[in-house]
Amino acid sequence: MKISQKIISNLKSGGADFFLSVPCKLLANMIIILEKDKDIYYSAIPREEEGMGICAGAYLGNKLPCIMMQNTGIGNSVNAIVSLLQLYQMPVVFLISYRGTPGEPVGAQGGMASVTEDILNTLRIPMLHCNTEEDLDKISTFANHAKVIESPVAILCNFNLMKDD
Repeated sequence: MKISQKIISNLKSGGADFFLSVPCKLLANMIIILEKDKDIYYSAIPREEEGMGICAGAYLGNKLPCIMMQNTGIGNSVNAIVSLLQLYQMPVVFLISYRGTPGEPVGAQGGMASVTEDILNTLRIPMLHCNTEEDLDKISTFANHAKVIESPVAILCNFNLMKDD
């Protein structure tokens, strides 16, 4: 749980105070931490694109929202990202378990992994790659960057970083 605790701590230091998640095994420890945290709002949601709408409302309520999801969720959410979050310049932190990266045992995850960065680049969403524990120290600054640029940002946590947390 060391990795998860560091990620959550750095997100909160960067201003994130409203968290949503879609179920993912690699995010399970973070979800446990958030469920116990009385300083923030946390809720589980069934679909990523619904989360984009909830994040928009949280931003309008003066929160910095963070939605935690698998990289497949980006594909599910393109329209909500472009026509809501980006159109109205809403900062949202996407914390993404980057399934299908080296070490991933589920072959079906590879397809989306091969296009995740292309989708984020096409949407002009800045990315932070977290491949090692040292990379996690950049999360706070990157989360705050979403507020500065008034746009979503994506933090990609690869499989090998998260698998033993």
